[in-house]
Amino acid sequence: LNQKARNTVMGYESVVGLNEAGKYLFGTSSGFITVDLAGLEIPDFQIRIGRVFQIDRHNIGKEDTVVDPTYESAFKNDENFLKISYYSPRFNRYTTTEYQHRLVGLYDNWSEWSTDTSVRYENLPYGAYEFRVRSKIGDKVSKNIATYKFLIEKPWYLTNEMLALYILGIVVASIAIHKSYRQYYHNKQKRLIEINQKELDLVRLQNEKEIIELKNKQLRKDFRNKSNELAASTMSLIKKNELLSQVKDQLTSSADDTITSKEIIRIIDRNLDQKDDWELFKEAFNNADIEFLKKLENKHPNLSPNDIRLCAYLRLNLVTKEIARLLNISPRSVEIKRYRLRKKLNLQHDENLVNYILRL
Repeated sequence: LNQKARNTVMGYESVVGLNEAGKYLFGTSSGFITVDLAGLEIPDFQIRIGRVFQIDRHNIGKEDTVVDPTYESAFKNDENFLKISYYSPRFNRYTTTEYQHRLVGLYDNWSEWSTDTSVRYENLPYGAYEFRVRSKIGDKVSKNIATYKFLIEKPWYLTNEMLALYILGIVVASIAIHKSYRQYYHNKQKRLIEINQKELDLVRLQNEKEIIELKNKQLRKDFRNKSNELAASTMSLIKKNELLSQVKDQLTSSADDTITSKEIIRIIDRNLDQKDDWELFKEAFNNADIEFLKKLENKHPNLSPNDIRLCAYLRLNLVTKEIARLLNISPRSVEIKRYRLRKKLNLQHDENLVNYILRL
């Protein structure tokens, strides 16, 4: 009813609800008017989306950015604060327009009916959304549902490029870890092999040491045996020569000057001067002390065979008398030979000849 029909000033009337649903009593300056709202006919109407605001999350007081709602929009991940307003371009003075909305993709159910003409979404996760809204006047719902589609982009660390980098990083890290583990176990195996090799080398060295000790023991035994044989051979030669010398002396001092005695003396002299005895002695000496004669000849190549023979006897630590028996000369001649040998060996006056020969 308009002001003329009511014959009063709008805003100062009183309204009383009657017992019947939808009927109300209006008091005017000239009487009363009853109104049946159920009998009012509401024409078809539509709902529209008014504006879309993108709010700066870092600066709430900053002026909102207006987005055209007629086009599908794409927002960055940090532009996920939105405010959407909507309206129905149909006014009814007796009933209030109510609205109902939902955000497909996040809130799939319709909201409760409300007279609010805008809705605000904060911290929207990334994804595709479709905002839907409808209105109601009285018991009549709007002819259409207004929609607005928009997209919240993924954060930079979830973009396809970054996912590709993550996959690549995982692959590279897996390869590096695999190589690292392979290298670790290879080094561990190498260390075990080295430890085992060292243990084997130690066992081998111990075995070789034992073998060398056994060989040395056997060599010492052989050396003692050969030394004993050499000593026995030397003493046998000395006793033989001593015996021959005694026989010769007795034959020489006897009055018997027959041809037989002279022949026997010549035989004795040949035996005393026989070089075979020296060769046998030399062979036995080399078996017992194989390196001595070589060292002596290498260090003193100016020595004669008789000098070498004298050195060999001195090596056995024989006394002058024994050497004289072996060489079939007098002890005085042995002393002269010792003196000449010292000169050939270039020994100092205070250096002992026998000690020098024993050290070779």
